[in-house]
Amino acid sequence: KQKWPRNKVVVRVPATTANMGPGFDAMGMGLDIWNEITVERAARFAISTEGEGAGAIPEEIDDEGNSKHMVIRALRRAFEYAGEPMPRVRVHCRNRVPVCSGFGSSSAAIVGGLVAGLALAGLELRAGYDHRRPDWVPEELLQLATEMEGHPDNVAPSIYGGIQLSVQISPVSLTGEARVNGQLALSRRVPIPEGLRLVAYVPSEATRFSFASADKTNEMRALLPAEVPREQAVFNIQRTALLIDCLHRGDLSLLKIATEDVLHQPARSTIYPHLKPMCRAALEAGGPGAVLS
Repeated sequence: KQKWPRNKVVVRVPATTANMGPGFDAMGMGLDIWNEITVERAARFAISTEGEGAGAIPEEIDDEGNSKHMVIRALRRAFEYAGEPMPRVRVHCRNRVPVCSGFGSSSAAIVGGLVAGLALAGLELRAGYDHRRPDWVPEELLQLATEMEGHPDNVAPSIYGGIQLSVQISPVSLTGEARVNGQLALSRRVPIPEGLRLVAYVPSEATRFSFASADKTNEMRALLPAEVPREQAVFNIQRTALLIDCLHRGDLSLLKIATEDVLHQPARSTIYPHLKPMCRAALEAGGPGAVLS
């Protein structure tokens, strides 16, 4: 691939909300809250943060560019994908996406770092499919982001915006055939009904960081049972299908039913005791649906 390297890039990445009730690991929506990441080639590595998480997000980085900072890790993966060593860079993060809030701050860091690194390296990626070349990996940025995040429900709307339906793909099909490329996920845009608005309750930063840990996502997943009864699986399948139908039709009248969930929100409400009363209050106040982000 031909490259057009750059010396400095500025990337804006939106917040996201995932699951949207029953669509666990399958649905997500971009929000009009943005992080801005500035990356430029420099004489030495440096990271700085303003806004959300300033003073709380670790900014340590050594002379070789090793860091736990998610933007740096994504930058390194981008240059690796471009087949180049990572140059010394200065990174400044202007954060508006609430950290540790369920608004996809880690996905924003991953997507922002990948886009910045690929742009600095001057590498263009394939966004769609080419049925003439089934060996080519489609949606390359989505594959890289899913590889880092582990699931596509936040990174897909972080890349494309809007509401995205995401599907993870195993390297072997159900018939036992190996896939012809390294595709990990695919995404499809779902229309946003006219008039749909989001109202979010976000705890204070002090409260959010009191629950924070280095592996919060996996800790939240550990709350979920390893197996679920068939009736619960059917419950969520039905409501996810209804949710997609409501969004396509622009029909908000059935969102109260379409956003119901029994797979993940009941287990997570054990550590968020305010979840159920807040959802109930939202519905009683006239909201068409209420979910945990």
